[in-house]
Amino acid sequence: MIHPLYELRRLGADFHASGISARARSGRRLPAPRYVLWDSTRRCNLKCSHCGAASEQYGHELTTAQVRALIDELAALRVDMFAVTGGEPLLRPDLLDLLDYAHHAGLKTGIATNGFLIDAGKALALQQASATSVQVSLDGLASTHSRVRGHPQAFDRALSAIGDLLGAGIPLVSAATTVTPQNLDELDGLRQLLDRSGVHLWRLGVVMPIGRARQADLTLQGDGLRSMLDFASRNSSQRLRILVTENLPFLGGWEKRLRGAPQTCPVGWTAACIGVTGQVRGCPEMPDATPFQEGSILERRFDEIWQNGFQRYRQRSILKDDPVCRTCLDADRCFGGCWVMRLGEKHCIHELLAE
Repeated sequence: MIHPLYELRRLGADFHASGISARARSGRRLPAPRYVLWDSTRRCNLKCSHCGAASEQYGHELTTAQVRALIDELAALRVDMFAVTGGEPLLRPDLLDLLDYAHHAGLKTGIATNGFLIDAGKALALQQASATSVQVSLDGLASTHSRVRGHPQAFDRALSAIGDLLGAGIPLVSAATTVTPQNLDELDGLRQLLDRSGVHLWRLGVVMPIGRARQADLTLQGDGLRSMLDFASRNSSQRLRILVTENLPFLGGWEKRLRGAPQTCPVGWTAACIGVTGQVRGCPEMPDATPFQEGSILERRFDEIWQNGFQRYRQRSILKDDPVCRTCLDADRCFGGCWVMRLGEKHCIHELLAE
């Protein structure tokens, strides 16, 4: 089936990417990222079985003053979105102050949370700090979610948080589910639950092969992955839109059934991540380690790092380095898949679907 709007958007994305690559090669100034994610802390009040952040601990975090200085620079660059993740961001006592500061600097703001620390008062405080969006993790129905998250009250607290956030008037409240073989058969129950809750956006993704997830292979593939994609294509609607997340940037035969536009990896093109101690890398899921770091905001301005770093992504070097990608007919649609999924050899959609 021909999808002319998708193809038109693909042409636009390819044109934009070509322009970025050409600018990077010639040393001309690049546009600022559309959004910057702040990996605010690796501290967490829960202990999730698939957590990718658990293997990295830090003796210190960026101070409030250092984050304010970063926000000032991002605002001057006209970055659109300042999103906060972790760990659990709400464990930082300065989070609300920093969200409010970013809002007054002209940035949209959002957080990803497990919801455990949110009650009606905290939801109202987030609204008063002008948080644009809040994403709450929901990894199964009651017993499954609480088992995955390592706390018997985790499910009830997450569901209560969603209700409190909607009641407080947060502009966008969404849910996110990491789909594994253990919760695949609960997707329809979750759909019904979210539909009743009033949430209008639900993100489905697969496990990243990092952190605790390296100890147990929880990646959905083969029939399971096909089942998840089929579920999403059959159940996404205007009432509850279902998105498949960026760690599956190309979906093979499901691509145009599930997406109205290409969703290639945004690292180095429209997005970057600031780590717990100020190291800049591509995204929060990438290990905060030397091979993925582009520089520190405590040593250089973020703009300098953005302009001069991220070359492997902008030149799509993986398409030259990976012999399978070099000969793949979908190379110009997939662009090598997710860099983090590569750490566990889970990046190729064709291999995942064939398992």
